[in-house]
Amino acid sequence: MGDPQAIIELLRENVSCNSGESNQIQYFKYGIQLIYVLPLGLLYLSFMITIMKRKKDRELFDDSFFTLLLADGIITLYFLVSDIGFFRLTSYVRPVCEYLLPSLKDPSYILTPFYTSYLYSQLAKMLSTLAMSVNRYTSVIHPVRHKVFWLRHCYKIIIAIFIIPLCFVWPVIIGTTSFLPIDGNSVIYYEHKLPWARTTYGRILIAIPTLLFTVYSSFVTSSKLGKLGGRMKKVEHSMNVATVFTAAGFVLVLILQIVYLVVTTQNITSEEKSAIGLKIIMAGTQISNDFYMLRLFGKFASFLASETFNVKKVKTMSYKLRVMTIVINDFRLMPRQVVDVFLLELR
Repeated sequence: MGDPQAIIELLRENVSCNSGESNQIQYFKYGIQLIYVLPLGLLYLSFMITIMKRKKDRELFDDSFFTLLLADGIITLYFLVSDIGFFRLTSYVRPVCEYLLPSLKDPSYILTPFYTSYLYSQLAKMLSTLAMSVNRYTSVIHPVRHKVFWLRHCYKIIIAIFIIPLCFVWPVIIGTTSFLPIDGNSVIYYEHKLPWARTTYGRILIAIPTLLFTVYSSFVTSSKLGKLGGRMKKVEHSMNVATVFTAAGFVLVLILQIVYLVVTTQNITSEEKSAIGLKIIMAGTQISNDFYMLRLFGKFASFLASETFNVKKVKTMSYKLRVMTIVINDFRLMPRQVVDVFLLELR
């Protein structure tokens, strides 16, 4: 098992805000991401506000799914703001990185609250994805028991989503943090005061059951929907595509976490060549995921405009909304810095 503190000290000696690209190219990359993330985040926020305003409309919103969506939306929006507002900002805007580096490079508690909340939201995001997958599964496989079950347990599940991550982020709370950008990649490391207490274990523990259940539930529900024919065929296709991207995201997260556990300072150099290949693969995966979400959000926007606010249509289209929203909530499942940590430790 790798020694995280030894790796941190090695990286501390090689910090750099220089990615090797010109500032103009970096600004362009950051601007492109803002162009699609901000409007889509505002779209999600407007949908949440609509749910809050019409919460008393039981005919339309008396469903556990919308309650789960609100909880997941809070987590997702915070996750997006944190990622864009700090990690990507300091990765793509070099002057900001260079301004913050002198005061944040050395171990301190300045970034500890922020990094704790960020890792907390990452774990909570995984749990909310699992909860929404279970909700989708019960609505199709056990439609009679679905409403009764979620009426009794929905708020308990939401409380669990917000409490369980605390069991895994406490190692960050008690440790100092350091801002250590390498080759322009913004990364925050925390001091491992207890070598056996690592947030990596929490990610693995939550990601594995979420991955397994997501794949299983999608297979079972899509098989059942396929038998219905008609419009359910399109729902089945959307759900299958969503499952592929969700599963791929979780698989990559698991691979990165496992490698993170075994990497050592001795094998950083020996695996440099493989890291280059992995960097290309991960970058391609991130780009494809982002562009896929652009297409998906476009469909979601048109769907909201035409269907959501018509009560009769919502009743017939509720499951399609359920499927599309679950896919949307998987956006940013694997943040850039998770990939960066893995790549940097192999150099």
